[in-house]
Amino acid sequence: MGSRMALLCLLGLLVASPAIAASGIYYQLALMWPGAYCEQTSAGCCKPTTGVSPARDFYVSGFTVYNATTDAPVTGCNNAAPFDPNEIIGIQGLQQYWSSIRCPSNNGKSNWKNAWKKFGACSGLEEKDYFETALAFRSRINPLVRLKAKGIEPDFGLYGVKAIKKVFQAGIAATPVIQCSKGPFDKYQLYQLYFCAAEDGKFIDCPAPPQYTCSKEILFHPFKKWMLKQLQNEGADPFVLPGVAMEI
Repeated sequence: MGSRMALLCLLGLLVASPAIAASGIYYQLALMWPGAYCEQTSAGCCKPTTGVSPARDFYVSGFTVYNATTDAPVTGCNNAAPFDPNEIIGIQGLQQYWSSIRCPSNNGKSNWKNAWKKFGACSGLEEKDYFETALAFRSRINPLVRLKAKGIEPDFGLYGVKAIKKVFQAGIAATPVIQCSKGPFDKYQLYQLYFCAAEDGKFIDCPAPPQYTCSKEILFHPFKKWMLKQLQNEGADPFVLPGVAMEI
């Protein structure tokens, strides 16, 4: 059942469900803007050791299953569930869009393992399906393309929180939760976007949205190649993307 749901989601053939409570769970996808992360971390950002260039785009930073009755995250339901990196390493877009740019440089496996052990094992999906479904959701949302199409770009500009939400209300019929962090010039900046989806893949407003402090207008910090510390003796542009085609 879980594998079939993931397959339908990937193909874009899901049918809306009348109520998420009928399935008992819903999903929350967290998408992090790396420009804000690199600006705010004292350790800086590092290019991964995978040899694959990270995307100049929002990254998956979490994919959580929630209990639709209690609105509580479902965790620790199968701590013994094995994690096999060989199951996911060939997934298209994984290393570009679920990338770890923490320092010191790493291959991302610890990040993926933690996601699977803490949340994926509770999702009702097989390991590969879990990661593919999260990336399929990210692709359908296509956040940076949608924002740029409405003139909202990572250019140090200030943009209204309401305007950002309207972009996604119009595009996917669901409102994201916006998380801000303190950026330069003592301004709040766009840090993460949270989206929720029913088990059938239909995007919904998050039933119990977390509360974050933002100003009415927030800064959209650029993400430049110099923000990633390069591996030794490597001079390649870290934003040359082998490419996962994105469509609105």
